[in-house]
Amino acid sequence: MKIASIVGARLQFINKFLFIAGQELKYKSFLKYYYFVKKMEYASHKILKQHQEEKLQKLIQFAYKYVPYYSKLFKKLNLKPKDIQSIDDLQKLPILTKEIIRNNQQDFIPTNLKDQKYIIGATGGSTGQPLQYRMSIDDVILGNAILYIGWSYAGYKLGDKVAVIAGSSLIPSTKSKLINNIKAFMMNYKMYSSFDLNDKYMNKIVAELNRFKPKYLRGYASSIYLFAKHIKNKNLNINFCPKGIFTTAEVLFDFQRELIEDVFNCKVYNQYGLNDGGISAFECEMHKGLHVDMIRSITEVTDENGKQLEAGKEGHILATSLYNYAMPFIRYDTGDLGVLADERCECGRETPLLEKIVGRVSDFIYTPDGTKIHGEFFS
Repeated sequence: MKIASIVGARLQFINKFLFIAGQELKYKSFLKYYYFVKKMEYASHKILKQHQEEKLQKLIQFAYKYVPYYSKLFKKLNLKPKDIQSIDDLQKLPILTKEIIRNNQQDFIPTNLKDQKYIIGATGGSTGQPLQYRMSIDDVILGNAILYIGWSYAGYKLGDKVAVIAGSSLIPSTKSKLINNIKAFMMNYKMYSSFDLNDKYMNKIVAELNRFKPKYLRGYASSIYLFAKHIKNKNLNINFCPKGIFTTAEVLFDFQRELIEDVFNCKVYNQYGLNDGGISAFECEMHKGLHVDMIRSITEVTDENGKQLEAGKEGHILATSLYNYAMPFIRYDTGDLGVLADERCECGRETPLLEKIVGRVSDFIYTPDGTKIHGEFFS
């Protein structure tokens, strides 16, 4: 038993070393951001809010000086950067939509963009035409650090085995199969497409995971649910024991959570996030809601006019990305509806809780008399 423990510890060290090496080879500052986020995990709400507002003031000054769209907007509203000092002050600015960005693409290009390091991303297009956007490298690295800290709520450690059933939005691939294989090896994960989940393919996934023995599964909520349902209906044997299941990208319904937890005999940790706005939210061990990140972004829940709503009221989720200087998103309409909880979590983290993600604005059916029916009703 002692020898097995020593071997396990050494293997974990090697996996962690390879994982960090892979991150640092691509992005030099990963560990710096990772330990910063870890240090802030249990910081007081006051300190976290102070951090947000300091970053917000810098972002507003930058946008006013270098981004034509915001320069014009501030002049039109007769505002100066000093007028936006706090999160409450954001209500002085209108909601930013994908349509506004598409209609003003040139004006969203910072005049100093040539001096910045950034990557190009794109939305999935679930509410229409995909939106292409830029992300500052620091924003990308910070987003990765926050992701792995969020996973740690379920006990995840850097380098742990993870199997992913999803599309490229979760783990983007390159055209080189060799590079993808090296990346998968160093990060210690296996990736499976969620767009062809027929019986034959899911049988193959089960067989491979029985050999790989992942500690965690991650994927679109519907994909993980479909996979779990297949295992149960076909009475398939799984000889691995995951410590947790990470669901994301879609609303997770209670009936899906129950089946997934029953099949894999572990807890589901739901997550929410989007790169274009920089929002991240993670369910902790208390399972009372999703902890909203307060380092990388500001999350608001507002009415249709952009007025911030009190906890317990359903509204539009707006995102302000605090580290994305390549394309500042300020009060960006995510297209999602949510509800903030009116209490703090018992786990000790003082970040606000998203009580629930109601769904995308497009997930509703409206009757002739204006009654709104959510898609969950039909589920």
